[in-house]
Amino acid sequence: MVIESLCAQDGKSLRWPKMALQALVACSFFLTAEAHAQIKIQGSTAPTIDPRRTTSGAKITAEASPEQDVSGGSDDKRLSDSYQPKGVDLGLFLLLPKVESELAFNSNVYATRENAKSDFYTEIRPEFSLRSRFAQHDLNLRVLAEKYYYQTYTRDNRLDFQTDLSGRYDVQAGSELTLFTQYFSRHEDRSSPDEAGGLKPTPTQGWISRLGGKHELGRYTLSGDVTAQRLTFDPVSTSTGTTVPNGDRNRWEVEGRLRGAYEMFPGYAAVTQASVNTRRYDDSFDRSGYDRSSHGYRVEGGIGIDISQLLRGDFLVGYLAQDYRDPRFKDPSGLSVRATFNWTPDKLLIVVPSLERTVAETTRTGASSQVRTTGSVLVRYEAERNILLSGFLSAAYSENSGQAPTDWLYEARVRGVYSFSPELFAGAEAVQKIKETQGEVGGYRQTTFMLRLGLQL
Repeated sequence: MVIESLCAQDGKSLRWPKMALQALVACSFFLTAEAHAQIKIQGSTAPTIDPRRTTSGAKITAEASPEQDVSGGSDDKRLSDSYQPKGVDLGLFLLLPKVESELAFNSNVYATRENAKSDFYTEIRPEFSLRSRFAQHDLNLRVLAEKYYYQTYTRDNRLDFQTDLSGRYDVQAGSELTLFTQYFSRHEDRSSPDEAGGLKPTPTQGWISRLGGKHELGRYTLSGDVTAQRLTFDPVSTSTGTTVPNGDRNRWEVEGRLRGAYEMFPGYAAVTQASVNTRRYDDSFDRSGYDRSSHGYRVEGGIGIDISQLLRGDFLVGYLAQDYRDPRFKDPSGLSVRATFNWTPDKLLIVVPSLERTVAETTRTGASSQVRTTGSVLVRYEAERNILLSGFLSAAYSENSGQAPTDWLYEARVRGVYSFSPELFAGAEAVQKIKETQGEVGGYRQTTFMLRLGLQL
């Protein structure tokens, strides 16, 4: 009913705001009601940890979704427990303060094809986390800020902020409810395909909330979630004296997802997954006169693999479609692919190949969206208990629906983290990005080097 309601239409107007609010309230009520049951669970663990992989080997091989942090921003947390901070004891919670300082060089600050401008910059990143220590269930808060100081191009100096709240309620053995919500205030990266080209980076704010759950019954596993996201963009001034309003990019995005799995025999499951979404813009028409609001769906089926200590992941194939209100837009549809595997050939090594085809929003004139196919591989290796090395390679092909130009974006990064003690660590990273654009002026090459020092309690 939730998924059907999210996509309900009345004429040309989508009823998603009311339906999404009802879904969120219903899930919140259910979460609260279940909290009174207090059903005891033996050996419950956080959803990001596989208990079969914690008895030996590196922490990196115990992660359920390592592909969610390809940039390695949390690599210091992946080191051995003996090099993790002790934190400040607050009874049922543990306070973990941290500050990082980064010196970096960017060979192409504005991500341009010609006349690349290089610069050094410094980043200061204070952060604190509150981690629960309940016998069961889980509740965590994370707050961080990022301040950038450029040596020459000081107009790109900026302050970003983010706060995350996540929780898990263990209903009974094999059943759980989860909550995640995030608020952010940041600036759009200069390499974004929708970057306005302002004198300063485009400020953007928003929040995302996700309510989900999972239930296991014998060989069957059913899971699902509802996600609501709000995005807003501020106006920016350009070198010609004009102002880019950006308000026509403000929008809501809501998605509902259901997944079912049946374990045919140990380690192998038949998987079916379906999702629907709606994307509604505040303005009926953008600056070029297009109505960009849309709704869509995605249906997939395939195989889920979970071979203890060796391989875990999904290979799903299906169909996707996105229907835009404006009849002048080409509606993208076709093959849907989602494949990610966590391969642990060694207790200290994890290899994560991934392939996915998605529909992404864009405000490029005449294009309804970008149909993006991305293939990547992530590698993490615990060289020593206090040394973590990682590498990442990806290639993304983007088709602009309704326009001829296509983009290829290649990215390669290598990263290392060395911990001197639980309170002090250092890191280094090199990133190479190459974007090739066909049919119009665009594309760029960008190389970034970074040195990082971190202090934590």
